[in-house]
Amino acid sequence: MTAKTVVILHLKAAARPAVRNAIETAISEGSDLRVLVPYDGEEVSRIVREAMDGGAERIIAGGGDGTLNAVVDTIVAAGDGAADLTIGVFPLGTANDFARGCGLPLDDLTECLRIACNADGKPVDVGVLNGRNFINVASLGFGAEITATTPAQLKKALGGAAYTLTGLIKAMNLTPHSGRVIVPGGEDLEGSILFAAVGNNRYAGGGFEVGPLAKLDDGLLDLCAIRVDRGIRIASIGQELDDPMNPDNVHVNYRQLERFTIESDRELHCNLDGEPLQTRRLEFHVLPQHLKIAF
Repeated sequence: MTAKTVVILHLKAAARPAVRNAIETAISEGSDLRVLVPYDGEEVSRIVREAMDGGAERIIAGGGDGTLNAVVDTIVAAGDGAADLTIGVFPLGTANDFARGCGLPLDDLTECLRIACNADGKPVDVGVLNGRNFINVASLGFGAEITATTPAQLKKALGGAAYTLTGLIKAMNLTPHSGRVIVPGGEDLEGSILFAAVGNNRYAGGGFEVGPLAKLDDGLLDLCAIRVDRGIRIASIGQELDDPMNPDNVHVNYRQLERFTIESDRELHCNLDGEPLQTRRLEFHVLPQHLKIAF
């Protein structure tokens, strides 16, 4: 690969007229692009490695948060090569939560690609969960179960509202998880948790602000846990999320940490930048300002 900028374009987005127009505009404005369309996640990783070996200076993830995660994970795994690359974000998914948190103009794909091609890369942190890298948010428990079990066609038809609709249906049978958050050298949290999010950035689930204080470059992961062991009042949760660090909060426990472990009494659904997994023990830490992203 000789192009300085490689666009990895999600297969389902490749034929969209707005996508084609954005790419044609970028080329007409002088961007040296090579556009590649992988057929699965493994192919994404192969293309990223080949682009790095070929001297690419910028790799643009053209897809949703899952595509961005595959690009990020491959670059982080490559080690020293990450320092020489800038990652661009061409938001073409259902939720586009990372791009939303970066303030990209989601309603203008041409401008998004222009930024991805030309903006300087800013140093950002990378989160790590059980050895897997993530750039946006890991959601745990009820919220992740919603994401994992929302039918694909419903997501496509309703966008971010699909998560809300399915959530309302599932809310008839809420099952909290008992567990604890272990903080090295700090105060542990133990109780019954309905939902938790670990944010490197602010949004998950199609625009829900689960990490309102999260910053991409502060060297911290923001843990927001919704406790229900002292009863549950939906209105109170909303109010407490507006002031998450308030020590008098009943439901919302919010912490900013470099490293911690979550243990659950049973397997937790976890959504990692759009990719599902299930486990009972989750070990988190952060890689401070490990990558450069254009936004």
